[in-house]
Amino acid sequence: MAFWLSNSVLNPATLVFMGFVLGWKWSVLRLVLGVLMVLGTGWLANRLATPREAPDDRLALRTQQRVEAGNVLMRWTRIFVRMTLRLLPEYIVLVLLLGAARAWLFPHIGPDVTSGIGWIVMFALAGMLFVIPTAGEVPIIQAMLILGMGVGPAGALLMTLPPVSVPSFAMLAGSFRRRVLVVVGAVIVLFGVIAGLATVALGF
Repeated sequence: MAFWLSNSVLNPATLVFMGFVLGWKWSVLRLVLGVLMVLGTGWLANRLATPREAPDDRLALRTQQRVEAGNVLMRWTRIFVRMTLRLLPEYIVLVLLLGAARAWLFPHIGPDVTSGIGWIVMFALAGMLFVIPTAGEVPIIQAMLILGMGVGPAGALLMTLPPVSVPSFAMLAGSFRRRVLVVVGAVIVLFGVIAGLATVALGF
């Protein structure tokens, strides 16, 4: 869980890029809240595993390892092909659907999008659903700020756009239990709201 989230949230290249484009205070905010979010979410996901589920998961892992026994290269190739055939169509369909719905996920951006709590919550939710490339949140936030959007919604996107999305949830549904993914989504939205409120309180 921590590996999954930290890949995007704590990416050093992204933090440096963000510092030059948005300002170093944005990078510091992302770093501080990102560390708390990654460690806290990983710990919480671990706590959600019941004493009965943990042995079942270990047994399933050992069974899978026996099934996949053999030459390392052949084993890797089988897993890669199987995951590609299962995940790629799913990813493409979900990305296309989200792209078609982006007008509703991100309404008209301008000065009317203020730093009110309603906007912050809405953008935190939308950011948690939407899929972007690595560091894609930086130009998105920059463009929205140039168009006059409040810093609160921008702060929410800072924490919710990179780590998760509907496609990532769908692809990891076989690795994590549904309640864990729901909790992860809720925690990330919470951190997005906290980031949005922090940008307003700190006068970004």
